[in-house]
Amino acid sequence: MDLRTWMEDKVRRNYDRVLLVFESKEYTYGEFDRNVNRAANALAGLGIGRGDKVGIMLPNVPEHLYTWLGSMKLGAIDVPINPQFKGKLLADIINHCDLDAMVIDQEIYDDTRREVDSVGRKIVYSGNGLRIADEGVSCLSSLMDGTSGENPPVTDMKGSDAVSFIFTSGTTGLPKAAMLPHTYYIHHAEKWARIMQTSREDRFFCPLPLYHVVRVTGFLTAIASEASFVLGRRFSSSTFWEQARETGFNVFAGHFAIYDMLLNMPEKPDDRENPLEKASAVLPRCLDRFRERFGVGKCYNTFGMTEVGFPCIVALEEGDTEDLCGPPGNDFEVRIFDDADEELPEGEVGEIVCRPKKPGIIFNGYYRQEEKTVETCRNLWFHTGDLGYMQQGNLVFKERRSESIRRAGEFVPIDHTEEVLRSHPQVKDAAICGVQSEIGEQSVKASIVLRDGETLKPEEFAAYCQKRLPKFAVPRFVEIIDELPRTPGTEKVQRYKLRERGTEEAWDLGRR
Repeated sequence: MDLRTWMEDKVRRNYDRVLLVFESKEYTYGEFDRNVNRAANALAGLGIGRGDKVGIMLPNVPEHLYTWLGSMKLGAIDVPINPQFKGKLLADIINHCDLDAMVIDQEIYDDTRREVDSVGRKIVYSGNGLRIADEGVSCLSSLMDGTSGENPPVTDMKGSDAVSFIFTSGTTGLPKAAMLPHTYYIHHAEKWARIMQTSREDRFFCPLPLYHVVRVTGFLTAIASEASFVLGRRFSSSTFWEQARETGFNVFAGHFAIYDMLLNMPEKPDDRENPLEKASAVLPRCLDRFRERFGVGKCYNTFGMTEVGFPCIVALEEGDTEDLCGPPGNDFEVRIFDDADEELPEGEVGEIVCRPKKPGIIFNGYYRQEEKTVETCRNLWFHTGDLGYMQQGNLVFKERRSESIRRAGEFVPIDHTEEVLRSHPQVKDAAICGVQSEIGEQSVKASIVLRDGETLKPEEFAAYCQKRLPKFAVPRFVEIIDELPRTPGTEKVQRYKLRERGTEEAWDLGRR
């Protein structure tokens, strides 16, 4: 089944029931679908059709959903891009993905005009009136207002067709564009709804960026449940519980770092007076404290990633402390391999590998990166790069084996970040690594080697980085060293040695 058929069936069954809540407005399933159709017909009017690629650089607003699903109804491919991307990183992504159109937020258009200039069709979204007068630039709201809300003509779509490119960890080179098929979205949304036992009486909330697969655990799982969905512009720990009480959401599609933030907030007498009943992506180490303080009944952990969705999902039990991800369902095989791809016995730590038992529930490969696809899927197993072990049939996650850095829910593009650091006129060489953060993720530490005779003020270096890097990639800690530790022969930077140096001697540029 394709995503259009699946979604339109949900609309017919729930036409007059509320689907989307955004700030002070509510949209029924029928109203939402007509807006999706308007976006689809607007794109079709610009010549967008089957197989075309539509970039989306929008915040969490309904128009992001309309553009994504409108592209889908045409048989086009949506390519959501982090609005924080800029400069060479953004230009390289646009060129790599061969975008046919770009829908972009007016607030970032001026800063990205040069990078998006190569895209043939540029459509600007504005929540406060269009201020762009560039030739060849269209206004999204004007296009939608001038088109029909009726369904666009049906195209010949298959469930196995790629419907989205979602960017995943780019530890070296560009972030990789994972090609996700229709059936990937349907399968994993229905899986979450089934395991969480959600229904049309539930109301979901997700303030996390729609350019990630949280669009599955949040929005599409709400549709699979025939429930309603509250879209948050962004996450705020200080207003989270107020939003819960105002909108009545009882299911939260979260991310593990968020629970640390909520638990770090000052305790209040009414902490337990909230409607939240279920929460996803809760780490076991937070479980008992989160349940006890906020009165949340059911919490779920998962092992998943963009390429394969969610092979393991588990309802956590009181007292769970290890990073238990649960058993693989009847849709995946999960194993633990050593470096020679030999399976390890229960209890031994190795790389987590998996493969589907059903067609179309993992990615179709990385777009224009066939060698990376083959490498990752070698010996007929998807290699996650993560370490874990099996315990009585359950997967237990240990840590990432690769050198990736995760900050504020984003994977930091290492090569690109280091290239920016080295471009500073006073910097001779530079490398970054991840160091432990107060909220359970990582902060970025930069180790830099200055050119002979040069000095560098930390505030100037910080300003340089902030102009050229996404906020999540800007180093918090910076240390100046004489030379980078490298492996003899290969000259590969030994990041573990930089990590072992800690941050006591580094500049702390403040929490980023």
